[in-house]
Amino acid sequence: MLAVPTLNLPELFSSQITSRLRVKRIETDRFDVVLGGQEKFRILQLTDTHFGTAAPDARIKDRMSETLIRGLVEEHRPDFIFHTGDFINNDRENPEFGALDFMNSLGVPWSVVLGNHDHPNGKAGQRSLEQYYEGLKEATVGFADKGAGARDYCFRIDLRREDSKPFASLLAFNTGDPQSGMKVNATQTEWFRRQLVADQAKGIDCPFLVMQHIPTIEYHEVYEQKLAIGRRGEAVCFEIDKGEIFSQYVESKRVRAVFCGHDHVNDYTGIYRDVALVYGRCSGFNGYGDWHRGGRLIDIDVRTGRGETRVVLADQAVEKSEWSRTLEKWKFESVG
Repeated sequence: MLAVPTLNLPELFSSQITSRLRVKRIETDRFDVVLGGQEKFRILQLTDTHFGTAAPDARIKDRMSETLIRGLVEEHRPDFIFHTGDFINNDRENPEFGALDFMNSLGVPWSVVLGNHDHPNGKAGQRSLEQYYEGLKEATVGFADKGAGARDYCFRIDLRREDSKPFASLLAFNTGDPQSGMKVNATQTEWFRRQLVADQAKGIDCPFLVMQHIPTIEYHEVYEQKLAIGRRGEAVCFEIDKGEIFSQYVESKRVRAVFCGHDHVNDYTGIYRDVALVYGRCSGFNGYGDWHRGGRLIDIDVRTGRGETRVVLADQAVEKSEWSRTLEKWKFESVG
């Protein structure tokens, strides 16, 4: 087993400063994003880019994905980018990792959760998860230390103004690990409970927005019960999830929304048991499906924690009218 690299203190507690915000690592599994004076915090969700396959046609499609993403950033000017997994095809032979430099070149703080294709499976040239994370030094990513060199790749990002409590927190879970059944596993669930206990002691009760690659089984239920807006182009691939983590989300009364990817031709939203369930829009041309590639904007009101979201496409891309409802703003409100 590869030894887990040791992070030195300057690296662990470093800050990244942009014109509008400051990103500061507090612990290995916790970050602060400190805002300037803006009233709205904008996240661009990307998902399923599937960068890095070592083949000529795949490289051409990677350049197409990069052009799309750069255009979305320039047009919509997000404060933060969150990629909900299957970032790089680290399960292919001799994958390429130039997408790391591309994301860093956008000039926007960014984060990523691991999808199933981000996990190695023993082929030549792949990176272990520890090596993969070493390449993410400029991204806002963390891990929970389980002891004895073991990690859970889950972390939180608190959004706040200077000298104030968070108005929202992003919780990131690794649902891509085939050995854990591609769901939020038991140790990550316990980590979630610890966040609730620690927050209660500190008087923090802001809403949580959850970022994970694999949808929960409730994504199937919300559509079947006709509570969703948008398109379902394939069956919900919730793997072996049976609703355990979603029950924890509901019982916490803190989780306002869950954002996922994985299913390239689903893009709907819906409210289920008072939690918004939201699909991202497939962002990569190396993924399956013939839908327009794009992203999803998530706008959060800094004063209230309330938010709204919509799918965004490349400039000049047009959806058929019957498919366009996810391009409209859809509101979700704060909890508690």
